Amino acid sequence: MAHGNQPTVLRYGGCTLRLKWHKLRRAPDDPPFARSNLRAGLEAGASLEVDLQRLACGRFVCLHDARLEGETTGSGPVSAIDADAVARLEMLATPGAPPLLLDELVEIVRTSPRADSARVQLDLKNTAAEIGDAVCRTFAATVGALSDCFILSGCDWDAATRLGGDVPGLALGYDPTDDPAISPAEVLALVRARAAEADTIYLDRNVVRAAQERGEPLVARLRDDGHHVDCWTIDHGTTAATADLLAAVAAGCDQITTNSARAWTAAGAGLEQAIS
Repeated sequence: MAHGNQPTVLRYGGCTLRLKWHKLRRAPDDPPFARSNLRAGLEAGASLEVDLQRLACGRFVCLHDARLEGETTGSGPVSAIDADAVARLEMLATPGAPPLLLDELVEIVRTSPRADSARVQLDLKNTAAEIGDAVCRTFAATVGALSDCFILSGCDWDAATRLGGDVPGLALGYDPTDDPAISPAEVLALVRARAAEADTIYLDRNVVRAAQERGEPLVARLRDDGHHVDCWTIDHGTTAATADLLAAVAAGCDQITTNSARAWTAAGAGLEQAIS
């Protein structure tokens, strides 16, 4: 069910659902963006996710929030600080550890033992207006020859294509469900109109479950169009979460985003019975 005791997949009924480590977490009490989890996930062949925020110098840091104080010992907008200043900060969840810069992440990917199936999703939090030509050149030089190890995603498809569209071998992903009230028909129309070439489509769990309950084959149609589908974010521990997972399974999603990969793999036998 997992590689080397690492929770990378959930097997059910002869199929495999990948478990993507949200913010590199295998469990809810793991700190976000932990370098040790990055290395473990690469070796295990896991699907991994980090957030990207642009810095003032045009480089990127792995933070979710647009402001520093929510995740680090700093304060103010992330976009107003440069990489040298970021390196002097600490992560609130990991005292003593500075925020993870994209440059360092790529170097860890380059130098660490890595299974072929390992892939890191770079979830871009910036808009297209914040991505200038110099930023694109820096990003392309940073990702470089390792582009096939990554997928660049975002809710702003223009931003993702602007930053990564010209990087050879780099897959792109799109999340059209920033509003969980969006209808399945609207999701399909958005993807077909804006992001027909996207490798992966990321769907809010509420959208996936609603489509299943209405008998609307949203995921099947996206897969028929050539996309992989990720359902986010489903954390183990509640009846609603199990229902969301079963809906993702029934819909045919390729993977789920979770902070609870370890718990889901531990619960696999029971889920197998529930699914069957």
